[in-house]
Amino acid sequence: MVLLAVVLCAWGGYWVFQNFFSSKNINSLELIRTDAVFVFETKQADQTWNELVNQPAWSLLSQLPAFSETAEKLLNLDSLVGGNGEISRTLSGRQVTISCHPSGVDSFELLFTVNFGASSPETLLGEIKSRTPKSVRVQSRKYSDLEIVEFSGIENSRNWSATILGNVLLASSSSFIIEEAIRLYISEEKLSIASKLGDQLDENSGLGRLILSSHGIAKLIGGVSANRENPVAAELAINEVYLSMALSFEEGQLSFEGPMIQNEEINFSPSVGANFPEFQKLISNRTQSLTQINMNGIFEAQRLQNRAFTPKSTVSGEMQTRLTDRGFLDNFSGEMYFLELENLGNQIQNQALLARTLEPAQTFAFLKEFRSGTDSDQSDFYRDSEILFFPEDEFPAHLFGGKFTGFPQTHISLSGQILILTNSAQGMKTMLDDIAIGNTWFKAPESAIEPKSINPASGYSKNYYLRKIWEKWEDKSNSAWSPFLQKYGSIFKAFPYLSLKVNQIGGKPVATLTLPYEGGEKPTVVDQTGLSLSPSSTVTLPERITYGPKSVLNFNDNTEDIVVQDAQDNLYLISSGGEVVYTQQLSGPIVSDAFQIDFLKNGKLQLLVATADRLYGIDRLGNPLPGFPVEIRNEKITHLSLADYDNTRDYRYFLATHSGNLWLLDRNGEALEGWNPLKLGEKSILAPSHVRVPGRGDYMVAQSENGKIHLFNRRGEKQSGSPLTLGGDFVTPIQITPGTGGNSLKISAISATGEVIQASFGGEITYRNQLVKPDRDTQFQILADQGRNSQVILSRQYSKTLVLDERERELFTLPLAGKNLRFGYFDFGSKRQILAVSDPEQGFGYLYDLKGNMLTTTPLESEGTIQITHQPTKSQYLIRTITGKNILEYRMPD
Repeated sequence: MVLLAVVLCAWGGYWVFQNFFSSKNINSLELIRTDAVFVFETKQADQTWNELVNQPAWSLLSQLPAFSETAEKLLNLDSLVGGNGEISRTLSGRQVTISCHPSGVDSFELLFTVNFGASSPETLLGEIKSRTPKSVRVQSRKYSDLEIVEFSGIENSRNWSATILGNVLLASSSSFIIEEAIRLYISEEKLSIASKLGDQLDENSGLGRLILSSHGIAKLIGGVSANRENPVAAELAINEVYLSMALSFEEGQLSFEGPMIQNEEINFSPSVGANFPEFQKLISNRTQSLTQINMNGIFEAQRLQNRAFTPKSTVSGEMQTRLTDRGFLDNFSGEMYFLELENLGNQIQNQALLARTLEPAQTFAFLKEFRSGTDSDQSDFYRDSEILFFPEDEFPAHLFGGKFTGFPQTHISLSGQILILTNSAQGMKTMLDDIAIGNTWFKAPESAIEPKSINPASGYSKNYYLRKIWEKWEDKSNSAWSPFLQKYGSIFKAFPYLSLKVNQIGGKPVATLTLPYEGGEKPTVVDQTGLSLSPSSTVTLPERITYGPKSVLNFNDNTEDIVVQDAQDNLYLISSGGEVVYTQQLSGPIVSDAFQIDFLKNGKLQLLVATADRLYGIDRLGNPLPGFPVEIRNEKITHLSLADYDNTRDYRYFLATHSGNLWLLDRNGEALEGWNPLKLGEKSILAPSHVRVPGRGDYMVAQSENGKIHLFNRRGEKQSGSPLTLGGDFVTPIQITPGTGGNSLKISAISATGEVIQASFGGEITYRNQLVKPDRDTQFQILADQGRNSQVILSRQYSKTLVLDERERELFTLPLAGKNLRFGYFDFGSKRQILAVSDPEQGFGYLYDLKGNMLTTTPLESEGTIQITHQPTKSQYLIRTITGKNILEYRMPD
């Protein structure tokens, strides 16, 4: 009894410790959802990474952003925790996962996890936080009572989010993915990868294993495809299949092999009498992808069902009565090869199905009889082959359990023991031509890679021949992914094919994913010039658009909203998804930029714009803010800017009016002393603005139309050297950008005659130079980028536009001219500079780099100013234009 009491007490103490005092010790896979595009898990992260970078394939993989950025981040992380391989030692022997998750309709982000087992990740995370550079802001927040640490870079752009769940450290560049992991952690639903792996959960995988799910691949295809109703994605989404495949590096290829886990037991043993050489005689060299079904009998093959396919009752009923019930399928061997071929003419898709029958004459007779009993008793002959025509939609899918969709009509012929089914008459004749002339795998040269992808011992395989199918994937991808596929096509095509095979080994299905690669000369990523862009979204309004597009932040999800105004003076706020958030009738055309204010100081942002007679503050529901709209008595507003001196949200609204007055209003719209109004006596040509000059303090800057630059302090008193008189020829707005070294600010101006002047905020002219003016009609303009960090100079001549850098060195010449051209200059750092030109008369927009390369093969549609935003976490640009009643959005990789 004493012994029993001791045991019970010990067990009770252990239970209490585990449930109340010990952190939850979990497997990292419990934090990864089943719809992850992929999961790579390893317990030898350091060794696996070192092996990978020493493989010949690394010369290819390192050019892809996911791999190159991961390598860079590992080096940065190692330096944060002390360097000298400290991060490698930390990861050694611990469960590490890298998984890819959908973060939007067509976007994906990576999640990194490290499982610390019996120890805690707190020490590592604390060390990273303590060593983070001062340029990176570290802050914490709570989500479901769990802490999320966020590391933010410049301009408050979130770079990384991290959290600790139990014994696992998680990190991602997407806070949404972290929050999703937390929801999964606290949920009792079995939605994790771990819950699906069964006895494979703790399997030792050597260098690591790749885990794929049908749901995840469905998300990938759906996110990349231009067709949101992609049938392949629909088929995968409704199935539940998981692959757990160990990584191995083999000569000339990357290989993954491991068990396939599925709800329904299917025997993937190959057909006993498989005859692949006969199929080789029929498989055209035009084949871009191939699906192999090589099951031991047709009835085992029929267990592979496409449950996303919805049969038509009339067709399935007729086929059941006149074919399958009469034993039509009994003659098939279980060998089928589904081909995706090169398109012909105006075809959308060109497909063929090859199916072997043991009684070819009887099988063909069945089909002829079925055909003769319908209203479409049609057949054709070509190259001595009879071709039967079946107008029924998706005839093969009705016949073979929903497999092989994409046949709006079916043409069937017979070659030896093999039925040939195509989805067009032209496709059938091309197949027969290729068979006749030997343009098939059977007569392919020894160097041909495609036949080597097929293993007759496989019960199932899916094979993509990347060099042949890549262009089609580009065409079928959505506008968010097409530029990426174009840019990195040369890298992917260095891998001849991608093959997934399933074999029956030891009574269980085993999957093998093979990705061979070729050595030799390293391919390079093609330059982004010459990308073909099409709008990723279009929003059409009832009236012609006259203002915008202007991007503003959606404080709910950190996406971008768009502000536009139509010819009827209606203001629209449109979400990133293309939905109208609200519409507001204004008193006239907008005369200002679109600003955002946190009027209530609660983190929610409101819109601030001005018309000639009113200043509007509008919340996200379309309602006016308290005290708005604000009117300036007997004044017409021409310009507006926003000032928040110390980021306290005690805003100042800085206005210029048609009568030559400057007004400075407080956050409630009340005029401040010294600015009620401040009379210039001359109309402004520049939005008056607040500038904080290093070493000098605050300046309120205005420029009048007679070439004077006025400098005031915040009380409206003139600063030393004000006004700075440039001369009557200076009729274009000045630009304020960093001076030499970036530690000071300079005022740059250019006259109608091409004289360049630079001045200091002390009122001194520091530089003066005369540019060449080829003719009297030449116009000059200085353009600053969106962040006022750099500038270019334009010499707009009769038949061309000369572009100079800020040192007045010629960059390139544009074959564009006209007084109505609209220019925009964008500088996103490094070599990411874009000159955007819009020609309203032609309705075209052009994008150039600073070497004069046009970044698109064809002009964009544009009748107004082009707006560009850079998304560094997605390595892409968002480009927005307007044309007529339409707002267009394009996406381009950086």
